[in-house]
Amino acid sequence: MYCYRRSIALLSVSQDSVITLQKTLTTSFHCGSISPMGTDAFVVSSPYNKPPVRTIDVDGNEGKIQHKLLPDKTYSFTLENACAFIPQTKTLVFTEQGQHTVYMCDLTSGEGHVIKNDQIRGPRGVCAGPGGTVFVCSEGTDSVVQLSPQGDVLASHRVDLVYPFVISVSKDHKRVVVGNILVLSNSSKDQTMIKLFSIV
Repeated sequence: MYCYRRSIALLSVSQDSVITLQKTLTTSFHCGSISPMGTDAFVVSSPYNKPPVRTIDVDGNEGKIQHKLLPDKTYSFTLENACAFIPQTKTLVFTEQGQHTVYMCDLTSGEGHVIKNDQIRGPRGVCAGPGGTVFVCSEGTDSVVQLSPQGDVLASHRVDLVYPFVISVSKDHKRVVVGNILVLSNSSKDQTMIKLFSIV
């Protein structure tokens, strides 16, 4: 899946890596990031709206996520936030890049954790890891930080990418792919790249 402005593209990838567009959903809100929420629904960051996270299913039915920890504000930049759903713990994870903050919102109990840590600077992309853990791209430290289900920092890994921005874990939880954003400079290191890592 891929989202841009007011649309979401649902894609399939064949065994020989052919990407096919299955369906396009038109939304009533601007989309930032997207994460699966079960087999037929998604959570989507919506920075220009309150609350800043929405849900949508494969038929285009939209919903809102309300949680006491989610910031009650809108954002001026589409890429200021990212979100992910952690199925093992029914937790929504929301990053706030400008505040160096990660919110972990338990959608069952209504409780959660607000994480601020010196190892997380400018959090961007986020995804579910093995065992209910969370991987967060820390743009300001060029690293990926792994959080426990309770929000504790388990590890921080330098990824040799300038401004890591997006992250995803394979279905078997054995590999993680990290991409960065385009950086314009004269350095050969400062370029858009995608890297694949093994999870140990």
